[in-house]
Amino acid sequence: MNPCIALILLALIACCQARTLVVDTGDFGDAKTLSVAVLKASNGDAIEIHPGNYSGAIVDKRLNITARGQAVIEGMLAITAPGCRISDLTIKQRGKDPAVSLTTSDSQIAGCTISGIATGLDVTGDNNSIMGCRIDSPQGIEIFGANNDVLQSSISGSTAIRINGTKGCMISDCQISALQGIQIEDAGENDLLNNTLSGDGFGVVLTRSHSNNLSNNSFSRGYVSAIDVVDSASNNLTNNRITGGKVGISLRGSQSCNVTGNVCEKNERAGIFAEGASQNQLIDNNLSQNGNGILLQGCAENSLRHNQAYGNVYGISLRGSKKNALRENRLRENSYNLRIDSGQGQSGATNYEFYLQDIDQSNLVDDKPICYLISKVDLMAPENCGFLGLISCKNVSSANLTINNCSAGVLLVNSSKCNIKNSSISRAETGFFLLDSLACAVSNCSARDCLIGFGAESSTWCQFAYDQASNCSAEGFSADNGQGLSLLDCKALFCQTGISLHGSRQCRIQNCSANENQEYGLELLKSHDCTLLGNDAISSDRGIYLAGSNHCYLQANNATDNKVDGLSLLQLVYAELRNNTVLRNGQGIYLQSSHNVSIAGNNIGENSRFGLRMSSSKDCRISGNNIYDNRLAGANLVDCTGSLLYHNVFTDNGIQNAADNNQNQWDAGPVSGGNYWSDQPVFGNPSQQPHQIPGGGVDRYPFQDPWGWL
Repeated sequence: MNPCIALILLALIACCQARTLVVDTGDFGDAKTLSVAVLKASNGDAIEIHPGNYSGAIVDKRLNITARGQAVIEGMLAITAPGCRISDLTIKQRGKDPAVSLTTSDSQIAGCTISGIATGLDVTGDNNSIMGCRIDSPQGIEIFGANNDVLQSSISGSTAIRINGTKGCMISDCQISALQGIQIEDAGENDLLNNTLSGDGFGVVLTRSHSNNLSNNSFSRGYVSAIDVVDSASNNLTNNRITGGKVGISLRGSQSCNVTGNVCEKNERAGIFAEGASQNQLIDNNLSQNGNGILLQGCAENSLRHNQAYGNVYGISLRGSKKNALRENRLRENSYNLRIDSGQGQSGATNYEFYLQDIDQSNLVDDKPICYLISKVDLMAPENCGFLGLISCKNVSSANLTINNCSAGVLLVNSSKCNIKNSSISRAETGFFLLDSLACAVSNCSARDCLIGFGAESSTWCQFAYDQASNCSAEGFSADNGQGLSLLDCKALFCQTGISLHGSRQCRIQNCSANENQEYGLELLKSHDCTLLGNDAISSDRGIYLAGSNHCYLQANNATDNKVDGLSLLQLVYAELRNNTVLRNGQGIYLQSSHNVSIAGNNIGENSRFGLRMSSSKDCRISGNNIYDNRLAGANLVDCTGSLLYHNVFTDNGIQNAADNNQNQWDAGPVSGGNYWSDQPVFGNPSQQPHQIPGGGVDRYPFQDPWGWL
């Protein structure tokens, strides 16, 4: 080859090789501003920026721009050419535009420190990467293009990363500290891997998004929800670790998501929470020290398999949910291992539909199987159950159970003629619970340290017999909206209320003991046509309390040593109290706003205020009572009218035997006579010497002798 030609070719090759242009604020570079350097550069050139502060620029050529020392770009850096690499710069934007704008593809931002008063990076192009950067802006990174990656970066602000309407992006190995961590909206097939997030709002939010993968991320501090999946489908949430928020993982209106291998601990409401969610897979999750390990609310057809829930308030809660499948879950050392109920505010389905769950005995509660039987007939349930549920069963029996720490230890729903015997439950929300059931019986059983010992709701002709409830923080025995319930020879000790009936009719409480309870021994609210016979109600605030409960019959009950009232009767119509013992209470019998009440043959004495106190009541019949040694008065009638009081014995009551400020009748005429008064000797049974009642009443025919009418 001709030597001249060779020299010419070498010169041409040298001219085609990439150059490095230097940007320096002094006189030692190729340009004093980045914009001028970009103007001088050609595609493939490098620009080296020396320390100093420089204005922003538009990079519209394929360039490798890097800093040598502390080079600061003040203003927006807009990358509009593909294939650029920007590294080690500090970029500050004080205006409303993004600090860095990537409208192109195949570019890389590496090792930069980026801040703005609005947005750090705005990425609308595809196939770009942000690696090893430090970003601090209210809106850290906004991504609208596909297949963009954010790697090994530290991001802080109000919202760290927002991915909108795109796919194929990856956020990996980043440190994120923001009120809102990562928001993914209307997007799919994005990967969030190995990131560490902390904040007080939401960690990762998926909204109307599908087929995204969140794996091996770590969430801490006080997130409202660490992972919040809203109206989304087919997302994979695997092997994440979440601690210390309100909710760990939330599925709201979402379906067909895979939630596997996550560790959720110390979350206030739930480790995993789902609402209105369906056909999701919850597998091999480890849930500890949360409010709920797993809480499904208004959900259907989800699968829960191989989950470990321990040390939570509730292990697994199914509320207002149906047709969920539970297999091989392990619940232990939770305050309440398993909760299944209808939830609140549900409509459009009968209550018991929310109990139709597919739960087999591979699930364990404190190493005992969950026995959940649906539509079984004529069989004996196993004795080693850690939870027993009978749903739509008939003539199923169970005995000798020992169950602890469940929301309801024994749960009967829509069942009939089922019998539970000789069983013990402790530390449950409701030990034995009958819902919408018919003619079922619970006998010779005990419930202790529960919220409610024995409960029946909307059940008919069921029976509790020879059962004992003790140390229950609400009611020992409770019935709501039922009919024909019988409590026979039951005991309620050291509870808030011993026996409580609400809205129940034709119930019978017989030979029961409700002693040393805090508020009420026996309480009936709007419970009509009930019979209380031979019960003890001792050492509570109020012994027996009836309000709005008409046509009730109380006989041979013992209401003694109660702080306020032995018998409290409010707003009653046609009640009868006969042969009850009412001793050493604050007040013996207190009757208010009632009419047509009969109080007869009762022993009312030694009460610290009044034996019988009536207020705003009318047309009552008070007869045959022994009223004695009450500190203030034997009988005190205030604003009462039309009542008849006769054949009562008033003996040695404190300030006065009786007082009456209105129109009531204190005798039954000259033949039957009136009452016996220890404070006025008279002659004759009855006498013709009237006895004046303080306040204006008069007994025209008092008796000389106690019981002189017999």
